[in-house]
Amino acid sequence: MDEILDRPIFVGGTGRSGTTVAGRLLNVHPQLTLTRPRELRFIASALGVAEAYWTVTEGRIPRIKRTPPRNPLKRALRVAFPYPQKPSRVTPDLVVQSLWTHWFEREKPSGAVNGLSLALSRDALEAAAASYLADFDSDPYVATRRFVAAVLAPQMAQQGGKRWVDTTPANARAADRMIALFPDAKIVHMMRDGRDVAASFAGKKFGPNNVMVGLEAWRMRMLDAHRAELAVPEGTVIRIDLQRLVVTHRQATLSRLLSCIDVPANPTFRQWFAENISAKEAKPGRWRKDFSVDDCVLIDRRYGEILEELRAVGAPYPVRADDSMRVQRLKRRREGSRRPAGPAESSSPEPALPADDH
Repeated sequence: MDEILDRPIFVGGTGRSGTTVAGRLLNVHPQLTLTRPRELRFIASALGVAEAYWTVTEGRIPRIKRTPPRNPLKRALRVAFPYPQKPSRVTPDLVVQSLWTHWFEREKPSGAVNGLSLALSRDALEAAAASYLADFDSDPYVATRRFVAAVLAPQMAQQGGKRWVDTTPANARAADRMIALFPDAKIVHMMRDGRDVAASFAGKKFGPNNVMVGLEAWRMRMLDAHRAELAVPEGTVIRIDLQRLVVTHRQATLSRLLSCIDVPANPTFRQWFAENISAKEAKPGRWRKDFSVDDCVLIDRRYGEILEELRAVGAPYPVRADDSMRVQRLKRRREGSRRPAGPAESSSPEPALPADDH
Protein backbone atom coordinates (compact mmCIF):
# COMPACT_ATOMS: atom_id res chain seq x y z
CA MET A 1 0.00 0.00 0.00
CA ASP A 2 2.71 2.49 0.97
CA GLU A 3 4.46 2.14 -2.39
CA ILE A 4 1.27 2.76 -4.35
CA LEU A 5 0.42 5.85 -2.27
CA ASP A 6 3.92 7.34 -2.31
CA ARG A 7 3.84 11.09 -3.05
CA PRO A 8 0.85 11.26 -5.41
CA ILE A 9 0.26 14.36 -7.52
CA PHE A 10 -3.23 15.85 -7.66
CA VAL A 11 -3.84 18.32 -10.48
CA GLY A 12 -6.92 20.50 -10.05
CA GLY A 13 -8.53 23.75 -11.12
CA THR A 14 -11.83 25.38 -11.88
CA GLY A 15 -12.64 23.12 -14.81
CA ARG A 16 -11.56 24.10 -18.35
CA SER A 17 -8.40 25.52 -16.73
CA GLY A 18 -5.65 23.29 -18.10
CA THR A 19 -5.79 20.13 -16.00
CA THR A 20 -5.90 17.97 -19.13
CA VAL A 21 -2.86 19.74 -20.58
CA ALA A 22 -0.95 19.26 -17.33
CA GLY A 23 -1.94 15.59 -17.17
CA ARG A 24 -0.79 14.91 -20.72
CA LEU A 25 2.50 16.64 -20.00
CA LEU A 26 3.27 14.90 -16.71
CA ASN A 27 2.31 11.52 -18.12
CA VAL A 28 5.31 11.74 -20.48
CA HIS A 29 7.79 12.02 -17.61
CA PRO A 30 9.50 8.66 -16.95
CA GLN A 31 8.84 8.88 -13.19
CA LEU A 32 5.12 9.67 -13.46
CA THR A 33 1.98 8.05 -14.83
CA LEU A 34 -1.51 9.38 -15.43
CA THR A 35 -4.29 7.39 -13.78
CA ARG A 36 -7.01 5.58 -15.67
CA PRO A 37 -9.36 7.32 -15.86
CA ARG A 38 -7.34 10.52 -15.78
CA GLU A 39 -10.03 12.00 -13.48
CA LEU A 40 -10.49 9.49 -10.66
CA ARG A 41 -13.16 11.66 -9.00
CA PHE A 42 -13.92 9.18 -6.21
CA ILE A 43 -11.25 10.78 -3.99
CA ALA A 44 -11.81 14.55 -4.28
CA SER A 45 -15.44 14.88 -5.37
CA ALA A 46 -18.08 16.14 -2.97
CA LEU A 47 -19.20 12.61 -2.12
CA GLY A 48 -15.71 11.12 -2.31
CA VAL A 49 -13.54 9.31 0.20
CA ALA A 50 -11.61 12.43 1.18
CA GLU A 51 -14.81 14.20 2.24
CA ALA A 52 -16.01 11.16 4.20
CA TYR A 53 -12.72 11.00 6.07
CA TRP A 54 -12.77 14.78 6.67
CA THR A 55 -16.32 14.60 8.00
CA VAL A 56 -15.31 12.05 10.63
CA THR A 57 -11.99 13.55 11.68
CA GLU A 58 -12.74 17.27 11.48
CA GLY A 59 -16.46 17.36 12.18
CA ARG A 60 -16.89 20.46 10.10
CA ILE A 61 -20.06 21.63 8.38
CA PRO A 62 -19.76 20.90 4.65
CA ARG A 63 -19.02 23.95 2.55
CA ILE A 64 -22.09 23.54 0.31
CA LYS A 65 -25.45 24.12 1.97
CA ARG A 66 -28.59 22.53 0.60
CA THR A 67 -30.78 25.61 1.12
CA PRO A 68 -31.98 26.78 -2.32
CA PRO A 69 -30.13 30.00 -3.21
CA ARG A 70 -32.13 33.19 -3.69
CA ASN A 71 -29.65 34.94 -5.94
CA PRO A 72 -30.62 34.21 -9.59
CA LEU A 73 -26.99 33.66 -10.59
CA LYS A 74 -26.44 31.23 -7.73
CA ARG A 75 -29.63 29.40 -8.68
CA ALA A 76 -28.33 29.16 -12.25
CA LEU A 77 -25.07 27.75 -10.90
CA ARG A 78 -26.98 25.04 -9.07
CA VAL A 79 -28.71 24.13 -12.33
CA ALA A 80 -25.44 24.20 -14.27
CA PHE A 81 -23.66 21.96 -11.76
CA PRO A 82 -26.43 19.67 -10.44
CA TYR A 83 -24.03 16.93 -9.27
CA PRO A 84 -23.39 16.24 -6.54
CA GLN A 85 -25.51 17.89 -3.90
CA LYS A 86 -23.64 17.27 -0.67
CA PRO A 87 -25.74 16.09 2.29
CA SER A 88 -25.14 17.27 5.83
CA ARG A 89 -22.79 14.35 6.42
CA VAL A 90 -20.81 12.28 3.92
CA THR A 91 -20.60 8.66 5.05
CA PRO A 92 -18.75 5.64 3.64
CA ASP A 93 -22.11 4.23 2.54
CA LEU A 94 -22.73 7.33 0.42
CA VAL A 95 -19.25 7.02 -1.04
CA VAL A 96 -19.87 3.42 -2.09
CA GLN A 97 -23.28 4.31 -3.48
CA SER A 98 -21.65 7.01 -5.60
CA LEU A 99 -19.08 4.53 -6.88
CA TRP A 100 -21.82 2.78 -8.81
CA THR A 101 -23.99 5.78 -9.70
CA HIS A 102 -21.22 8.15 -10.80
CA TRP A 103 -17.68 6.81 -10.90
CA PHE A 104 -17.45 3.17 -11.99
CA GLU A 105 -18.92 3.86 -15.41
CA ARG A 106 -19.95 7.22 -16.77
CA GLU A 107 -20.78 8.37 -20.26
CA LYS A 108 -18.84 11.32 -21.60
CA PRO A 109 -20.58 13.99 -23.72
CA SER A 110 -19.00 12.30 -26.75
CA GLY A 111 -20.79 9.06 -25.88
CA ALA A 112 -17.62 7.22 -24.89
CA VAL A 113 -17.66 5.25 -21.64
CA ASN A 114 -15.26 6.45 -18.95
CA GLY A 115 -14.72 5.74 -15.27
CA LEU A 116 -12.97 3.37 -12.92
CA SER A 117 -14.08 0.45 -15.08
CA LEU A 118 -11.25 1.35 -17.48
CA ALA A 119 -8.72 -0.23 -15.12
CA LEU A 120 -10.69 -2.21 -12.52
CA SER A 121 -13.24 -5.01 -12.68
CA ARG A 122 -16.59 -4.77 -10.94
CA ASP A 123 -15.72 -7.73 -8.72
CA ALA A 124 -12.44 -6.12 -7.63
CA LEU A 125 -14.16 -2.84 -6.82
CA GLU A 126 -16.92 -4.60 -4.87
CA ALA A 127 -14.32 -6.42 -2.77
CA ALA A 128 -12.38 -3.20 -2.10
CA ALA A 129 -15.58 -1.35 -1.18
CA ALA A 130 -16.65 -4.11 1.22
CA SER A 131 -13.33 -3.92 3.07
CA TYR A 132 -13.59 -0.12 3.18
CA LEU A 133 -17.03 -0.27 4.79
CA ALA A 134 -16.01 -2.97 7.26
CA ASP A 135 -12.85 -1.21 8.45
CA PHE A 136 -13.82 2.47 8.35
CA ASP A 137 -15.26 2.81 11.86
CA SER A 138 -12.22 1.27 13.55
CA ASP A 139 -9.59 3.22 11.58
CA PRO A 140 -10.93 5.62 8.92
CA TYR A 141 -7.45 6.78 7.86
CA VAL A 142 -6.07 3.31 7.16
CA ALA A 143 -9.36 2.06 5.69
CA THR A 144 -9.58 4.97 3.26
CA ARG A 145 -5.97 4.73 2.14
CA ARG A 146 -6.25 0.97 1.67
CA PHE A 147 -9.35 1.50 -0.43
CA VAL A 148 -7.59 4.00 -2.69
CA ALA A 149 -4.58 1.68 -2.99
CA ALA A 150 -6.84 -1.26 -3.88
CA VAL A 151 -8.56 0.74 -6.62
CA LEU A 152 -5.22 1.78 -8.11
CA ALA A 153 -3.34 -1.48 -7.59
CA PRO A 154 -4.20 -3.17 -10.92
CA GLN A 155 -2.95 -0.27 -13.02
CA MET A 156 0.01 0.61 -10.80
CA ALA A 157 1.30 -2.97 -10.86
CA GLN A 158 2.36 -2.33 -14.45
CA GLN A 159 4.08 1.00 -13.77
CA GLY A 160 7.23 -0.05 -11.94
CA GLY A 161 6.97 2.25 -8.94
CA LYS A 162 5.99 5.41 -10.80
CA ARG A 163 4.13 8.15 -8.94
CA TRP A 164 0.57 8.63 -10.13
CA VAL A 165 -1.12 11.80 -11.33
CA ASP A 166 -4.87 12.42 -10.99
CA THR A 167 -6.43 15.38 -12.82
CA THR A 168 -9.84 15.66 -11.15
CA PRO A 169 -10.59 19.44 -11.19
CA ALA A 170 -11.98 19.31 -7.62
CA ASN A 171 -8.49 18.47 -6.32
CA ALA A 172 -7.63 22.17 -6.00
CA ARG A 173 -10.62 23.17 -3.91
CA ALA A 174 -10.34 19.98 -1.82
CA ALA A 175 -6.62 20.43 -1.14
CA ASP A 176 -7.13 20.40 2.63
CA ARG A 177 -9.07 17.15 2.40
CA MET A 178 -6.49 15.57 0.09
CA ILE A 179 -3.53 16.42 2.29
CA ALA A 180 -5.33 15.07 5.36
CA LEU A 181 -5.34 11.67 3.63
CA PHE A 182 -2.08 11.96 1.68
CA PRO A 183 0.32 14.12 3.73
CA ASP A 184 3.18 13.75 1.24
CA ALA A 185 1.10 14.62 -1.82
CA LYS A 186 1.52 17.67 -4.03
CA ILE A 187 -1.40 19.70 -5.36
CA VAL A 188 -0.97 21.41 -8.74
CA HIS A 189 -3.55 24.18 -9.12
CA MET A 190 -3.96 25.01 -12.81
CA MET A 191 -5.22 28.55 -13.34
CA ARG A 192 -6.60 30.13 -16.51
CA ASP A 193 -8.13 33.50 -17.37
CA GLY A 194 -11.66 33.25 -15.99
CA ARG A 195 -13.20 34.85 -19.07
CA ASP A 196 -11.75 32.11 -21.26
CA VAL A 197 -12.86 29.46 -18.76
CA ALA A 198 -16.42 30.81 -18.83
CA ALA A 199 -16.39 30.98 -22.63
CA SER A 200 -15.12 27.41 -22.81
CA PHE A 201 -17.89 26.14 -20.51
CA ALA A 202 -20.50 27.96 -22.59
CA GLY A 203 -19.41 25.99 -25.64
CA LYS A 204 -19.73 22.57 -23.98
CA LYS A 205 -22.63 20.23 -23.27
CA PHE A 206 -21.76 20.22 -19.56
CA GLY A 207 -21.42 23.04 -17.04
CA PRO A 208 -22.95 26.53 -17.34
CA ASN A 209 -24.06 27.46 -20.86
CA ASN A 210 -24.30 31.14 -19.89
CA VAL A 211 -20.98 32.96 -19.83
CA MET A 212 -21.93 35.15 -16.85
CA VAL A 213 -22.92 32.09 -14.84
CA GLY A 214 -19.61 30.55 -15.88
CA LEU A 215 -17.77 33.56 -14.48
CA GLU A 216 -19.53 33.14 -11.14
CA ALA A 217 -18.59 29.45 -11.10
CA TRP A 218 -14.95 30.41 -11.74
CA ARG A 219 -15.08 32.96 -8.92
CA MET A 220 -16.53 30.51 -6.40
CA ARG A 221 -14.05 27.79 -7.27
CA MET A 222 -11.07 30.13 -7.09
CA LEU A 223 -12.19 31.25 -3.63
CA ASP A 224 -12.74 27.66 -2.50
CA ALA A 225 -9.27 26.68 -3.73
CA HIS A 226 -7.74 29.61 -1.87
CA ARG A 227 -9.46 28.66 1.39
CA ALA A 228 -8.27 25.08 1.00
CA GLU A 229 -4.71 26.17 0.25
CA LEU A 230 -4.56 28.30 3.38
CA ALA A 231 -5.27 25.16 5.44
CA VAL A 232 -2.32 23.10 4.18
CA PRO A 233 1.44 23.43 4.79
CA GLU A 234 3.27 26.00 2.71
CA GLY A 235 4.73 24.50 -0.45
CA THR A 236 2.09 21.80 -0.72
CA VAL A 237 0.15 23.64 -3.45
CA ILE A 238 1.89 24.84 -6.60
CA ARG A 239 -0.08 27.26 -8.76
CA ILE A 240 0.59 27.07 -12.49
CA ASP A 241 -0.81 29.69 -14.84
CA LEU A 242 -1.77 28.01 -18.12
CA GLN A 243 -0.90 31.15 -20.08
CA ARG A 244 2.60 31.24 -18.64
CA LEU A 245 3.13 27.50 -19.13
CA VAL A 246 2.13 27.28 -22.78
CA VAL A 247 2.65 30.82 -24.13
CA THR A 248 4.74 33.41 -22.33
CA HIS A 249 7.15 31.78 -19.86
CA ARG A 250 7.25 28.19 -21.01
CA GLN A 251 10.59 26.81 -19.84
CA ALA A 252 10.69 28.81 -16.60
CA THR A 253 7.19 27.67 -15.63
CA LEU A 254 7.94 24.08 -16.58
CA SER A 255 11.11 24.12 -14.46
CA ARG A 256 9.20 25.50 -11.48
CA LEU A 257 6.51 22.84 -11.83
CA LEU A 258 9.02 19.99 -11.96
CA SER A 259 11.00 21.38 -9.05
CA CYS A 260 7.93 21.70 -6.85
CA ILE A 261 6.75 18.14 -7.49
CA ASP A 262 10.33 16.89 -7.08
CA VAL A 263 11.01 15.26 -10.43
CA PRO A 264 14.04 16.04 -12.59
CA ALA A 265 13.86 17.48 -16.07
CA ASN A 266 15.57 15.71 -18.94
CA PRO A 267 16.20 16.67 -22.58
CA THR A 268 13.72 14.13 -23.96
CA PHE A 269 10.92 15.42 -21.72
CA ARG A 270 11.66 19.05 -22.59
CA GLN A 271 11.75 18.18 -26.27
CA TRP A 272 8.32 16.55 -26.04
CA PHE A 273 7.03 19.66 -24.28
CA ALA A 274 8.43 21.91 -27.01
CA GLU A 275 6.92 19.83 -29.81
CA ASN A 276 3.54 18.91 -28.34
CA ILE A 277 2.39 21.64 -25.95
CA SER A 278 1.71 24.82 -27.89
CA ALA A 279 -0.02 28.16 -27.43
CA LYS A 280 -3.22 26.78 -28.96
CA GLU A 281 -3.75 24.78 -25.75
CA ALA A 282 -4.63 28.00 -23.91
CA LYS A 283 -6.75 29.60 -26.65
CA PRO A 284 -6.06 33.01 -25.12
CA GLY A 285 -8.74 35.62 -25.64
CA ARG A 286 -11.37 33.20 -26.98
CA TRP A 287 -14.01 35.05 -24.99
CA ARG A 288 -13.59 38.07 -27.28
CA LYS A 289 -14.20 35.90 -30.34
CA ASP A 290 -17.22 34.03 -29.03
CA PHE A 291 -19.41 36.96 -27.95
CA SER A 292 -20.65 40.31 -29.21
CA VAL A 293 -18.89 43.56 -28.39
CA ASP A 294 -21.63 44.53 -25.93
CA ASP A 295 -21.42 41.17 -24.19
CA CYS A 296 -17.64 41.42 -24.02
CA VAL A 297 -17.93 44.77 -22.23
CA LEU A 298 -20.19 43.19 -19.60
CA ILE A 299 -17.95 40.13 -19.28
CA ASP A 300 -14.82 42.21 -18.84
CA ARG A 301 -16.46 44.52 -16.32
CA ARG A 302 -17.65 41.65 -14.15
CA TYR A 303 -14.30 39.90 -14.44
CA GLY A 304 -12.55 43.02 -13.20
CA GLU A 305 -14.85 43.09 -10.17
CA ILE A 306 -14.07 39.45 -9.44
CA LEU A 307 -10.32 40.04 -9.65
CA GLU A 308 -10.66 42.91 -7.19
CA GLU A 309 -12.49 40.60 -4.80
CA LEU A 310 -9.80 37.93 -5.13
CA ARG A 311 -7.08 40.51 -4.59
CA ALA A 312 -8.82 41.85 -1.49
CA VAL A 313 -8.76 38.45 0.23
CA GLY A 314 -5.25 37.59 -0.93
CA ALA A 315 -6.39 34.88 -3.33
CA PRO A 316 -4.18 34.11 -6.33
CA TYR A 317 -5.50 34.68 -9.82
CA PRO A 318 -4.09 34.13 -13.32
CA VAL A 319 -2.59 36.71 -15.62
CA ARG A 320 -5.14 38.29 -17.95
CA ALA A 321 -4.51 36.44 -21.19
CA ASP A 322 -5.13 39.43 -23.45
CA ASP A 323 -2.73 41.62 -21.44
CA SER A 324 -0.09 38.91 -21.59
CA MET A 325 -0.38 38.57 -25.36
CA ARG A 326 -0.19 42.35 -25.77
CA VAL A 327 3.06 42.42 -23.79
CA GLN A 328 4.49 39.72 -26.04
CA ARG A 329 3.62 41.69 -29.17
CA LEU A 330 5.29 44.80 -27.75
CA LYS A 331 8.42 42.81 -26.97
CA ARG A 332 8.66 41.55 -30.52
CA ARG A 333 8.23 45.04 -31.89
CA ARG A 334 10.94 46.42 -29.64
CA GLU A 335 13.29 43.64 -30.63
CA GLY A 336 12.53 44.22 -34.30
CA SER A 337 11.96 40.52 -34.71
CA ARG A 338 10.29 39.26 -37.87
CA ARG A 339 9.71 35.74 -36.63
CA PRO A 340 6.11 34.47 -36.57
CA ALA A 341 4.19 35.00 -33.37
CA GLY A 342 4.53 32.07 -31.01
CA PRO A 343 5.60 31.01 -27.54
CA ALA A 344 8.13 33.42 -26.10
CA GLU A 345 10.69 33.16 -23.34
CA SER A 346 11.79 36.26 -21.53
CA SER A 347 12.53 37.53 -18.08
CA SER A 348 10.76 40.79 -18.88
CA PRO A 349 7.85 41.48 -16.57
CA GLU A 350 4.29 40.64 -17.44
CA PRO A 351 1.33 42.75 -16.35
CA ALA A 352 1.10 42.98 -12.58
CA LEU A 353 -0.45 39.97 -10.88
CA PRO A 354 -0.18 38.31 -7.49
CA ALA A 355 3.01 36.42 -6.76
CA ASP A 356 3.00 32.77 -7.80
CA ASP A 357 4.01 31.60 -4.34
CA HIS A 358 3.38 32.87 -0.85
